[in-house]
Amino acid sequence: MKTFICLLLLIPSLTTVAQRKKSGDGLTLQRADSLFTASDWKGALPVYEHVLKNDPENGIAWNRLGFCYHNLKNYRDALASYSKALACNPDETQKQRIYSYMAMSYSVQHEIEKSFHSLGLALDHGYMLAGELERHEDFATLRADERFSGIVRKATENAMPCMTNGQLRQFDFWLGTWDVYPNGSERMAGESRIEMASGGCMILENWTSMGLAPFGGKSMNYINPGTGKWEQLWVGSDGVNPNNPQKFVNGEYRDGAMRFEFEQWSADGKKQTGRFIFYNEGPNQVRQFNEVSSNGGKTWTTVYDFIYKRKL
Repeated sequence: MKTFICLLLLIPSLTTVAQRKKSGDGLTLQRADSLFTASDWKGALPVYEHVLKNDPENGIAWNRLGFCYHNLKNYRDALASYSKALACNPDETQKQRIYSYMAMSYSVQHEIEKSFHSLGLALDHGYMLAGELERHEDFATLRADERFSGIVRKATENAMPCMTNGQLRQFDFWLGTWDVYPNGSERMAGESRIEMASGGCMILENWTSMGLAPFGGKSMNYINPGTGKWEQLWVGSDGVNPNNPQKFVNGEYRDGAMRFEFEQWSADGKKQTGRFIFYNEGPNQVRQFNEVSSNGGKTWTTVYDFIYKRKL
């Protein structure tokens, strides 16, 4: 009796057998992706092939199948799989990867023109992996071609679009390291280092005062995507002063200067409007001018007037 029970335990149930048949003995997309993530190209390939028989519109699976073929140096089947992935209407991110993989397959087969064509399509869809272009062995056959540097440059621009945005480059005249003086004085008020940050999407100010009390601060200068105008957000070491603005808005570069607006409250509780202007006075000098009005712009009072002289 015990022997009979033990034998029954060794025989899989009909339900278990049916489940295995339905799943293809574990040949599932989850299994394929697990092998793919582990870079087991040989193990993942037949699992993806099985999955795609039942789900031929799975563009991601076709793309990964192609990558498996590619890493197994079967470039003909890799390219066929990539083409099927494209036929599944992938999103822009998938398209750029598919075209870049196609470029790799063509490159290692010394089909240079086809490789450059595929890279052009990848760039059109946002491909930005300049490091991959410069270091991946599959692109080695392209690097001696005079067109290759332009491909790398375009990928870099895709990765950092702010660098080629004309409006975002309007404030570059302020970049550098400066000695800062009150206008008309030779006594330094402070030092400032202005640098490009966030891939060219922001100008970062680093200010240190020369006064007796230690004081410093930073400002972030960027374009508000909602308004399309420049803004400056200032944070000083004296904390948030409710009587002075921390934010300057509606910045525009016109007539040789970056011009901001702001509002603040005077010490006696009156609302003031302000103008904050950076005059571009050549490659080695910037004038920073701040003034306020308590009567709607009829008269103006200068808050400070600084001359930035570039450290040479």
